Amino acid sequence: MRIIDSHVHVLNNYAPMEPFGDIGRVDRLLHLMDGAGVEMAIILPVVAKFSPDNNTECAQWARQHPDRLATMTDIQLHEPNAAELVINAKETYQSIGISYYPNSQDISWVLKEEHKPIWDAFSKTQLVCNLQVTPANHAIFVTLAEQNPAVNFLCNHLGLPGAFNTDNPNYNSLSPAQRLDNVYIKASAFYAAAKEPWDPKCPQALRYLSELIQLFGANRILWGSDWPPTGNHLTYKQSLEIIRVFSGLRENQRNLVLGENAANLFGI
Repeated sequence: MRIIDSHVHVLNNYAPMEPFGDIGRVDRLLHLMDGAGVEMAIILPVVAKFSPDNNTECAQWARQHPDRLATMTDIQLHEPNAAELVINAKETYQSIGISYYPNSQDISWVLKEEHKPIWDAFSKTQLVCNLQVTPANHAIFVTLAEQNPAVNFLCNHLGLPGAFNTDNPNYNSLSPAQRLDNVYIKASAFYAAAKEPWDPKCPQALRYLSELIQLFGANRILWGSDWPPTGNHLTYKQSLEIIRVFSGLRENQRNLVLGENAANLFGI
């Protein structure tokens, strides 16, 4: 069984993790992957004031370890030159996808005609569009994915659930996307969806995952550790055992979630 981690960050100094900022170093990640039996990891660069060159750094690490690491490219899709950057990402960074963390609460701009070249660029390059989508934007995202069936979209962290109480109107607000074959969801950052972030059994988060699998199917869910932020609460191996030991998935479902889906989606 292939195990592929679909969500890691790699930096020599990850400022939010201080005083242990070096926990995100590439050598540390590879060591942890070895210990957990993880074959490959997909890097999401963190381009920030403390790491302005992380796209370039991650591309370099992926080139140095092609059998262990693959990288996305962080692109601010709201910028005027975003379409050009998407087109060039594969050649410049050997990117397998584009990661975007919106800079505002409202992403309704993604549906405007003037931004259509961005989605045309994704369609042309066949790069995966990896998004951080909040519940307030779930309806907009579903429309975006529906309008661009040739683009594969991947949502971070269980789709960022708006609520875990079924009586809450924000509960499972991403569920309309179940009908869209080009929408995938990461089973990642369980600590953020758990009542107790240190608990690898995380019953609340795993109940939600079970519902996502019923809605979307196990073939559209990808495991990711969200390392190193997960390290504030769990070990790297524990982040894997959430799925491998505690999820209650059948063997064929585990195989899909832990690696086969990532291999198929990203072609790795």
